[in-house]
Amino acid sequence: MTRRALLALPAAALLGSLLLAGCTADRAPGPTAPAPATTASSPDGGASPDAAAVRADGTPVASGTVTLSVLAPGGPPTATPAEDDAVLLAVAVPADDAAATLVTVATLAPPEGGTIDVLDDLSAVVRGADGAVLAGLTAPLLDHPAGRTVRVRTAEDGAVTWLAEGAAGSGAGGGTVTATFAATAVLDATWRDLADEGGRSLAVEPAAWARRGSLASEEAVWSALVAAEPEADAQNVRDQLTCHLIGAPDKATWNLEPWRPDVGLLETIAALCNPS
Repeated sequence: MTRRALLALPAAALLGSLLLAGCTADRAPGPTAPAPATTASSPDGGASPDAAAVRADGTPVASGTVTLSVLAPGGPPTATPAEDDAVLLAVAVPADDAAATLVTVATLAPPEGGTIDVLDDLSAVVRGADGAVLAGLTAPLLDHPAGRTVRVRTAEDGAVTWLAEGAAGSGAGGGTVTATFAATAVLDATWRDLADEGGRSLAVEPAAWARRGSLASEEAVWSALVAAEPEADAQNVRDQLTCHLIGAPDKATWNLEPWRPDVGLLETIAALCNPS
């Protein structure tokens, strides 16, 4: 089973409770990640504006030093500040055609030269022109879906479009789509010498949004760690990171140790994130 499949499993809460018993017995498991919605590359729902048009005419939404542009036919988005420089982005679904089966909600454009890379669970990472991860974006969620879901359309110029889908007559219009946009994935990463246990340990404090579990949060945390602490750039360390994200999201720090053996992700999980 792949890393992405493990992170997207609806049963992650059950796995988390098992791991948490070994890693963080004094804490409750984190919330279950939502089941992934359906991706789409269909041309239905109307033509999407290109990234340049969205940057020119859309509303800027900033987290830290990273700015997305959002163009929404239902009106400008709202951006509510959240923990650790994150922003709760909310966009109204147009309600002018209640019989529509697919309605464009918003098109998001990255900074010029960058891309928005949509992952398997519909979370996304915002990348710069050099491919580096600049920010994360949680999967878009539609309130009161009433049989509706959110589709995501990607474009070659790096923009993405959110669409609300419903059966004919169900009314694809109405409601609000929300997602968290965050440029900060790691609040602190500090090396400690634990010679009595086996060697150095990197205590990682993730940002609040990154603890909630998504492919984007894992990639954003890992990218930030490797950039700040190149010594951590090893597969066994990444497996320990993924293990903590799945099974111990609320632990105060995620302790990652390069000296532990590289046994693969599944065996790392079986060892409660601490293979020996």
